Amino acid sequence: MKGDLDGQHVFDNQHRGLTFGLVLGITLFAFENLAIITVAPDIAEALNGITLYGWIFTGFLLASLFSTVLGGEWADKYGASRPLLVGLILFGIGLLLSGFAPTMFLLILGRVVQGLGGGAIITALYAALNLAYSDALRPRMIALMSSAWVVPALLGPALAGFIAEVSSWRILFWGTVPLLVVVAVLTLPAFRSLEKKNSRPQQSRLPAALGLVVGTGLLLLGFTLSSVVLVAVMVGGGAFIGFSSLRHLIPSGTFTLASGLPALIATRGLSFAAFVGIEVFLALMLSEIHGFSSALTGAVIAVGTISWTLGTWLQDRLEKQGGSGRPGRIVWGTVILLVGLGFQIIVLLTPYLPLPLTITGWLIAGVGIGLAHSTIAVLAFSLAPQGEEGNVSASLQLADQFTSALCTGLGGALLAFAVSANWGERYGILLAFLLSGILGLFSIFAAYRVSGRALVAKAHD
Repeated sequence: MKGDLDGQHVFDNQHRGLTFGLVLGITLFAFENLAIITVAPDIAEALNGITLYGWIFTGFLLASLFSTVLGGEWADKYGASRPLLVGLILFGIGLLLSGFAPTMFLLILGRVVQGLGGGAIITALYAALNLAYSDALRPRMIALMSSAWVVPALLGPALAGFIAEVSSWRILFWGTVPLLVVVAVLTLPAFRSLEKKNSRPQQSRLPAALGLVVGTGLLLLGFTLSSVVLVAVMVGGGAFIGFSSLRHLIPSGTFTLASGLPALIATRGLSFAAFVGIEVFLALMLSEIHGFSSALTGAVIAVGTISWTLGTWLQDRLEKQGGSGRPGRIVWGTVILLVGLGFQIIVLLTPYLPLPLTITGWLIAGVGIGLAHSTIAVLAFSLAPQGEEGNVSASLQLADQFTSALCTGLGGALLAFAVSANWGERYGILLAFLLSGILGLFSIFAAYRVSGRALVAKAHD
């Protein structure tokens, strides 16, 4: 493992403890995330909540929007340990609530609490990454953190499916709680060594974050109503509140795709949402349309996670050729992702060879998002102003979470509409897939807007 010009690497004496802490934190988060995606169809069936299927994920993502901003501010002001500790506590409470939930509404509430913790945890992890590692070490560390998804991908979905079949999906929530304690004990000391206060006064972004959550929630709830007037009021009002608030949380020029960091943030959100939209409804397609067992569904989901890691390591190898090719890698990564989506649409509409076609498509999609997502992270961190590492990290996470919440929420609304209209789940899932495709196409356009003279000069440097 070669590092920067000083001979540093991610496992030297200076970085070893933190490196293990970051990898461990991502591993736990990955395991829980993949497990829930795998058993979500079982949860919806057990709690009679198929029309609320999308909210299993949307509730988590909306809550994480707020805690991501809070975590970013705390990381810049106090260091990364505070958002990590609070996040772990909230995540644990949410796991317990979800595990004991007797109804779909209470389970969604538990997922909301999990989201509050999850947003803070991920922001703390990436803020620590930006604080502790040099520009030369970040690509390798990002690739390593992506690799932390490999073991959960190999074991998590299949194990989750097996547990759901032979026992209960509730164990997946309860059993994760003790692991949080282990993560806290092993990671917090390393995080405390990074305590770095930002002396520059900054205006709090929490009111805007709250407005974003409320607005997005109203928008998505509006699509579940039957009254045309109420739909118009809720969707219109929610969109106004949400997008007005979002303008204060992301770099200026993001909506207009200004070159550099703004277009980069937009590309990140759109491409990630496209991937998540496929992943969430892929599990439902396999279990409900093709009759796959929970264990087999989990094994298929794992393929995308592993290939994501392959795409990330591909980015690390290409990075050695220089940073000037980063915008192009983002475009090609998103194109590859859309090719993988095309395979899933074929599987959905035809009864032939569902397993090999699904695996092939999901393998392709994972490589694409791994290449694009990691390249965006490397490029964004290289452009982060000194002292605002936490806010840049928060902007990246916000882009992921906001667009993913919209995608899963709207996809769930489309599914509910199709079921209510007696079109069937197949066409509801098709509509959700097409939504992901549209977002992917927009992300390609946004990626073309990333390049600028200043950005290219920075990449060459």
